[in-house]
Amino acid sequence: MSKSVVEYAGRRVIYETPAPFAEVVARLEKELNKPAGGAGVFRVLGTSKTKDEIEAGVRALTNGRDFTYFTDITHHRWLRTYANSVEIPQAAVYTFGNPLIAQSMLLRDLATGLHIPPKLLLLENADGSGTRVIYDDPASIIPVPGEGGTAPDARVVAAAEDLSVKVEDLVKKIIGSE
Repeated sequence: MSKSVVEYAGRRVIYETPAPFAEVVARLEKELNKPAGGAGVFRVLGTSKTKDEIEAGVRALTNGRDFTYFTDITHHRWLRTYANSVEIPQAAVYTFGNPLIAQSMLLRDLATGLHIPPKLLLLENADGSGTRVIYDDPASIIPVPGEGGTAPDARVVAAAEDLSVKVEDLVKKIIGSE
C-alpha cells in the first residue's frame, strides 16, 4: 500500500446580486435547460453507441448554450428539518456541465473528474436581501500537479481556463450583470 498527497491551492469566486433567490434559481434553470437535462444527460451518455450519437445528444441537451443541467441539492430543505429551524437561508448546489467540454480534460487526465462536472452554490443572504453565487474557479482546481510535482498537461490547463470563462459568463447571465 502507498499513499501520496498533492497539495494545491484553489480560488473561490463569489458574486452577489440583489436579485431574490427564486429569481436566480429560475434564471439558472432556464440557462441550463433543466427540463431536458438531468436524466436526459445520463440517458445520452449511457445509451449512445457512437461518438456522433453522444455529440448530437449533448447538443440537443445544451440547446445552443454552453451547459446543461445534471442535478441539484437543496441543502436548506433538509437542514431546516434537521435543525428544526426555518432560520436557515435557502441554499442549493447545482451540478451542470457539458460532456463535450469535459472530454477535452478527462481524456488527458481522468483525475480531473474530481471537479468535472462543475458546481455552483446559490446562497440566499440571511436577511433575504439578495443572493450569492459561489463556485470554485475551474482553472484553479482542475489542472492539479501530478505525483512528484509534475506539471499538469498544458491542454488540460488551457481547457480548464476556457471552462472558467464559460462558467463566469453563465454566472453573469443569471445574476443579471450581462
